[in-house]
Amino acid sequence: MKLLSSGGRSARLAELVPHASPLLLALLGAQHGRPQAPIRAELFGPQRFAQHGRSLGATHHVQTDRARSAVFFPRLRDNVAVLRLAQRYIAEQAAVGYDLSPAAEWLLDNFHLVEAQLKEVRDGLPARYFRALPVLRDEPLAGLPRVYGVAWAFVAHTDSAFDEDLLVTYLVAYQEARELTLGEMWALPTTLRVVLIENLRRLAERVATLKAAREVANQLCDDSNAPALQTVQALHLALEARGAGAMFLAQMWQRTLNLQGSANADLQAWLRAALPQPADVQAQHNANQAADNLSVSNAIHALRAIAGADWPDLVARSSRLMGLMLQSPSFTADATATRDQALHGIEALARSAGRSEVDVAQALLALMQPPGSDAARNEPLRVAAYWLQGRGRPQLSRDLGLRPDWSRLW
Repeated sequence: MKLLSSGGRSARLAELVPHASPLLLALLGAQHGRPQAPIRAELFGPQRFAQHGRSLGATHHVQTDRARSAVFFPRLRDNVAVLRLAQRYIAEQAAVGYDLSPAAEWLLDNFHLVEAQLKEVRDGLPARYFRALPVLRDEPLAGLPRVYGVAWAFVAHTDSAFDEDLLVTYLVAYQEARELTLGEMWALPTTLRVVLIENLRRLAERVATLKAAREVANQLCDDSNAPALQTVQALHLALEARGAGAMFLAQMWQRTLNLQGSANADLQAWLRAALPQPADVQAQHNANQAADNLSVSNAIHALRAIAGADWPDLVARSSRLMGLMLQSPSFTADATATRDQALHGIEALARSAGRSEVDVAQALLALMQPPGSDAARNEPLRVAAYWLQGRGRPQLSRDLGLRPDWSRLW
């Protein structure tokens, strides 16, 4: 049988279901293929998250070749487009009085929050910032920022919920095996939003697509007491391309179960062959629906919680670099702007020297603890700026193995 393009599928659906709305046709005839499974895995508590953080850190290897074109917000525009389409279709269903699942109601009532995330992601960090982040080398997330893999695992093993203490436990354990840069820590809130939007797209697409498949079956049965077998077969083929073929057949089986006539007998015989266990399909759908309801609720709450979280405190509790630098009384006493200036200097020096930020911090802290009892004389030496920007800069450069002329670059 000849395969149809996405545009051809839409035209064929319009022909087979003449009363279908444009939104239904766009949803089922779209070019997005089969909806992907939600980002959802075994739920982890603190101990299990710590174990997973250490094992994940050990397996996360980064690319060394920086000459690449990476996508730092994978299919973000497509995710938002599909979310908007699903939301409009759900709203259309609600307007004509159809019952909605809790997940559909969550999406309908909170879609303004989802829309706001696109602006948060775009405004949160510029693309050039993400281009400086370490990138994963191996599948399944090869070419994406390492922090994307970190965020993906956290979303999956919390079922899209946001728990600050769990996040800190996970990040601290991850860095026992693999240090995260300060830039990655500050990219985390934006990256979590991107992964949550990805998951909401998957959930919304599944909810809306399966609802649309049931509507197609209902319209077909409403238009005719004995739907033509050929029409049912053609619709099943079209809906199978969107992962909704089984749901369509289950609804057709339910609607035609008690109808009489030879034509319906032929249809029932074909349905039994195509879907031997329709009750199992409905049971699985009910189980998925209950899980999706919780995932959507968690994701909506998580987007709000990320916006309200105290990220400077989270970074201070999670970052190895911050943990080291806060051991210095002078750094701890500095104003926020002065601290940030010192941290940027450490980041830049680490890049120039090809060393980790923790290595640079350890060398810096060693110099910030001068020997001797003359406190007044030694006080300037205890300030990070003296070694990062002042007269002590050549000494710090030498300690890190930099040639003297390199110290000017950073």
